Amino acid sequence: MTGEGVRRSLFWTLLGINLLVVGVAVGMAALMVGRLADAIFASLMKEFHIQADMPHHLFVTALWRVLLLTSLTAGGIGVLLSVILFRQVVRPVRGMMAMAGRVAGGDYGARVAGASSAELESLAESLNRMAGSLARLERLRKDLVANVAHELRTPLTNLRGYLEAISEDVTPASVEIIASLHEETMRLVRLVDALHELSQFDARLPRSRPADVDLDELVRRLLTVRRPEFEGKGIAVRMAVDVKGFMRADPDLLAQAIGNLLDNAAKYTPPGGDVAIEISPIGGEIRVAVSNSGEGIASEDLPFIFERFYRGDKSRSRDSGGAGIGLAIVKEVAGLHGGTVGARSDGGRTTVWLTVPTAP
Repeated sequence: MTGEGVRRSLFWTLLGINLLVVGVAVGMAALMVGRLADAIFASLMKEFHIQADMPHHLFVTALWRVLLLTSLTAGGIGVLLSVILFRQVVRPVRGMMAMAGRVAGGDYGARVAGASSAELESLAESLNRMAGSLARLERLRKDLVANVAHELRTPLTNLRGYLEAISEDVTPASVEIIASLHEETMRLVRLVDALHELSQFDARLPRSRPADVDLDELVRRLLTVRRPEFEGKGIAVRMAVDVKGFMRADPDLLAQAIGNLLDNAAKYTPPGGDVAIEISPIGGEIRVAVSNSGEGIASEDLPFIFERFYRGDKSRSRDSGGAGIGLAIVKEVAGLHGGTVGARSDGGRTTVWLTVPTAP
């Protein structure tokens, strides 16, 4: 059935039901009034001993004529009001159907105006939010395709160029070239691994396996692994821990998330800059924040840095940044523990954090 057919069916169905109700109500009222008036008239004639068959007949005829005209008038008014009412109901529904059709056709900018009733207004707002979410998802999908294509193109182009040069004896297979090919291959491996990790979160495969975790020890162990990278760029690292003892969390997932925060800081801290790690209690949560000096994140990009494959082109270029997956994994890990993520960038310093409840 077409959309117009659905609208007609709804309008005429509502109108038919209303006409039936109005007809039954008016008919029952007329019948009861007629019988009551007839009974009262007959009782009066009998009480005063008046033999008035002809006047009684005339009274009944006039009564039913008046009742018929009154019923028709009331029914007509009821139909008119019903038509006006149902048009007010159907009109916004038509707009919502048209908007849904445009969204289904790919026009995610379509919006529907508000309605007169609270229920239809709420439905219109829900549809508008749905369209906004779909528009945002479509933008992220396009960014995902563009970013994955970019991330794959560069290492594959390098691999192809080197392999063709080696196969044609243009370049010897030296140790340096093999190392470069290995690095490009590992770049692809890291991208595929990151995509696989995200797919596991989407499928809800990771399950938190809580254990006693010493955050101080965990972060220091992660820093030990990454310290050569920081020292190679002359980056000073300081750490402040304001929690003692153990907390309940999944040590592997938490290490992965904090490791991603450290990787993010290492990528975007300029040579000679500094990185600070702060672990502190906030309410019933533990907050792990990693801040770094250097060029900040634009305010319009800041709300989206935890989205998959999102990178602000101004401050986080594709050449210097990663694939835009690390912070998305941080968000997934925090959410799996019942925590949150956040970021702030001002005064030449950027801080990214996650929180984990102390009692998950």
